[in-house]
Amino acid sequence: MVVLVLPTAAQDNKPPRVLVIGDAVYSQHARGVTAALKGRADAVIATWPEGVVANSTNAIEHLGLLLGYVDRNSRPVPADKRPKWDMIHINVGLGDLIHRVPDLESFRVLPIHAGGEVATGPEQYRANLDRLMGQLNATKARVVWASTTPIRHSRSNVFEMGSEMKYNAVAAEVMAKHRVPINDMYAFAKHLINMEKPAGHGADPFSFDKKPIHMPIVRQIERAFGLEAMPQTPEEKAAKEAQADQGPTQG
Repeated sequence: MVVLVLPTAAQDNKPPRVLVIGDAVYSQHARGVTAALKGRADAVIATWPEGVVANSTNAIEHLGLLLGYVDRNSRPVPADKRPKWDMIHINVGLGDLIHRVPDLESFRVLPIHAGGEVATGPEQYRANLDRLMGQLNATKARVVWASTTPIRHSRSNVFEMGSEMKYNAVAAEVMAKHRVPINDMYAFAKHLINMEKPAGHGADPFSFDKKPIHMPIVRQIERAFGLEAMPQTPEEKAAKEAQADQGPTQG
């Protein structure tokens, strides 16, 4: 796959443009980012092809579409119409950690106890992120990686509890290599939700006890572009208090 890239042009007197790339979790919660930053920054949620599982392998394959450099028909967008991103905030992880039917061309989830295999092994994940960061840094936008959020027990048993910590450690090594800062979404979500409580519906962890988790993204954008910080939210206060009570988080 060829990814067409353009340097980010200076946007004098214009709000910064931020692209948020993520899986179903971030697609749900990133909408709060657009509302929180209205009038201060232009935050856009990346569009994935219909029916595609958002994971690191598919991010590489469809990066042109995610960046807005290629349209849905795989045709290059004219140079003067391509978006120029000031920041790209990205996570792919849960789609890599889900267990699937092995040796099947189409993607179909399968519980661990039924023989499901993890979609992306740790070393392939490392290689994928290494390639992704190289391509994203080439856009000249500020790239920010978001750590993968916690996995709780669920009836579906398609995720291995604790596996996100191993993959977050792999991602941290790749981000250090590429000098990409990490937004610790793992710590925020873990200190906000009840980790002892099974997920509210079958495919954990696409629910966070109905609590919004978008504020770390908002804060990252505010700091990066010197925007006035909005007041602390109840979720931020609760997460901060829980973190103080529980001590440092390993993710």
